[in-house]
Amino acid sequence: MLVGLDFDNTLARYDNVFENEAKKVGLVGQEWHGTKQDLKHILQLRDDGDMVWQKIQGQVYGPSMHKANLFPGVARFLLRCKLQGHTIFIVSHKTRYGHFDPTKTLLREAALSWMGDQGFFDDRIFGLSKKNVFFEATRQEKVERIESLNLDVFVDDLEEVFAEENFPSIKKILFSNTSTDAYHDIVCNNWSAITNSIVGEITDEEIGYLARSICNNSIQNIKKIQGRGNSRLYNISTDEMGDFVLKDYPDLLIDPRERLMTEVHALKMVENFQRTPKVVAFDKEQNVAFYEWIEGTHLSHVRKEHISQALEFIENIQSLENRDSYPLASEACLSADHIFSQINQRFQQLSLVKNQVLQIFLNTTFKPLWNEVHDWSEQHWPKKNLVNDLPKTMQVFSPSDFGFHNALLKNDGEICFLDFEYFGRDDPVKLMADFLWHPGMNLDFSHKVNWLKETFRIFGKDPNLYSRFHAAWPLYGLRWSLILLNEFRKDGWNKRVYANTDLESNHEKRLDEQLAKAISICEQIQTANMKCPYV
Repeated sequence: MLVGLDFDNTLARYDNVFENEAKKVGLVGQEWHGTKQDLKHILQLRDDGDMVWQKIQGQVYGPSMHKANLFPGVARFLLRCKLQGHTIFIVSHKTRYGHFDPTKTLLREAALSWMGDQGFFDDRIFGLSKKNVFFEATRQEKVERIESLNLDVFVDDLEEVFAEENFPSIKKILFSNTSTDAYHDIVCNNWSAITNSIVGEITDEEIGYLARSICNNSIQNIKKIQGRGNSRLYNISTDEMGDFVLKDYPDLLIDPRERLMTEVHALKMVENFQRTPKVVAFDKEQNVAFYEWIEGTHLSHVRKEHISQALEFIENIQSLENRDSYPLASEACLSADHIFSQINQRFQQLSLVKNQVLQIFLNTTFKPLWNEVHDWSEQHWPKKNLVNDLPKTMQVFSPSDFGFHNALLKNDGEICFLDFEYFGRDDPVKLMADFLWHPGMNLDFSHKVNWLKETFRIFGKDPNLYSRFHAAWPLYGLRWSLILLNEFRKDGWNKRVYANTDLESNHEKRLDEQLAKAISICEQIQTANMKCPYV
């Protein structure tokens, strides 16, 4: 297959470069954050907007070209094309010099140098030929070049390219979040979707190649493990080092949270406590990591000693250094307003889903209860923390998605805790409440009472801990009831199927189960009259 790719804003990502360069020359304030398109929109409101925009483009595509990044998923795509024997061509509309660029940087040479730094022309990495890279002075010349190459498919971020009169009759993939025209055949907002459209789902053989390129060991066997979350897991067996887990994380354009690096950093921090897998190796561009293989089983029956081990781990990680400067946990809730906003946002997203059963639940069960809980929690929440963030001195280290659903029981009775993708600073109340509410846990009444008693002790220096937990308990329940319904959304379902393909044939059954769990949570809150029964 002959595959053609655009370059700027298709392979090379400039959002952070545009933002930083605009701040450097005072076009936006230091607090501003946005994409290239956001900046262009702002500048076009100025009388001299077109000229200013061309100036900053000249700077970004020229002297600052080295600051660009590969779009997430491009490395995987290029490697798989190499493995399958497809030929890659890059055809870009790029002039020799940038407009109004006083440095007179050669844009084409800057782009080639960047590609070289990324491993484009290294036979050990992506193995593209420089002879297959073309820069054209006009859009029309770009289209003529595409036609002359007899390509099978072309990927571009601009619909205008496909709209050119002489664009050839080949497969046209638009790399974009939105599209109103119909000059393309397929529109994809991430490289995982583009890759699947061109070369199909990744095979075990290709996963094996990825594994060998990272760990440099002889791979004897690869077995896919059906994941419980959003990542794909593989058991990798080697001759020299035994077994490992390879974790293939979700596309960062689908979920921008830096799951891989968050987990790698967290596991290295807590390694000395010997209750987590060790990090073996990782590849940020391929978005995969190797972890120690833990021999164990999922807990089918939780006992008191398991709760004690969980509490001991949580208490131990509070002794780690540099907490004040550590990043926040994913979806951290440092005030009542944070939780209110998260619930509202999830509710609004689900309200757009066209499913009659879901909408009946949202409007007749969830919404009235949410209004009641909101007012009750607002009245009981400590006033200083309704809107203002919890002081850093009261924030704690939290694994976030913590519990026995993410744990293995080893043969010696010790528990190994898994999945630290969301680790960071948070309100201890969120950790305490999530442990109780998580639908993947099977805790009896005494376990929950013990968990709360001991976490109140561990975090007891916080004078408002009890009153904040009291007000937050029903809120976190409602939050979990909406999380359970993520699979009604197309993106939520795709993430789940990515990790566990066995679910694909049981969509309706799965939705019924998730809705039943969400209803049960609402009933628990109503029965308890908002008040946590385990205190």
